[in-house]
Amino acid sequence: MTDKIKNLYIFTGKGGVGKTTLSFSFAKYLQDQGRKVKYVYFESSSISNSQSPIDQGQELGRALGIDSIALDLKECAQAYVSKKLKSETIGKWVVKTPFFKALINMIPGFNYLIYLGRILEYLNEDPDLTLVLDSPSSGHALTMLEATHNFSEIFQSGIVFDDTKKMIDLMFSENFLQVNILTIPTMMAVHESQDLDNSLQKIIQINSKIICNNTFHDLEGIEDANLPDFLKSKIENELQVVKEHSSLIAAYVTHSPSISKEQISKDLAPSMKSLV
Repeated sequence: MTDKIKNLYIFTGKGGVGKTTLSFSFAKYLQDQGRKVKYVYFESSSISNSQSPIDQGQELGRALGIDSIALDLKECAQAYVSKKLKSETIGKWVVKTPFFKALINMIPGFNYLIYLGRILEYLNEDPDLTLVLDSPSSGHALTMLEATHNFSEIFQSGIVFDDTKKMIDLMFSENFLQVNILTIPTMMAVHESQDLDNSLQKIIQINSKIICNNTFHDLEGIEDANLPDFLKSKIENELQVVKEHSSLIAAYVTHSPSISKEQISKDLAPSMKSLV
């Protein structure tokens, strides 16, 4: 039985596990299936307060023909306030006030609530759209999903409570959201991904998968190859991970020998079916 394609996929995990490359590979797979899809990322200046945003795959997206959405905190907040006050002019003014800026910095997770609201707005505007969110780290993804429940408890009534409840009802409805937790084939990395998954499940029963990326043990012809010692050791460690965590890991993504990120994304796209 083929899994139903969700509306929102969040790719998360520790740094260096290949979140951006696999996010694009997955988006390309969906696009090749005829699905309308966009890659979503947090504008780096919004998170780090940097004055010069870093390219987080826009060039790769253009090369693959996949549209990108940059979530800028100021723009997301302005869109939210403008909609609530039914005035774009007032919305721009409110977001610029010191009080609003202090509110975002003072309340943990409020910025992610704004981001999430904008994501759901995109999906509400176009029900046929699938968004693939490349979360910059496991902590960001966890905080964003925690924020909905935290705010529903903090605010017992009012606009924020009503909007948070709508987010929860939609986001955690059947076949809407899936979190793909990426890891690499080492014991420590897999244990960290399991800890993240456990933390997510404490929020609510979230549809999640642990995906082991960049594996060598399942490369075609690897058993007969004359390998250097470091690769033999790597494969032995991978096989130990497979043996001990076969019930935990939902899918393995085999290493691509290509050099360019564009070609790697294309190479891996056909295997992304197991991540749906």
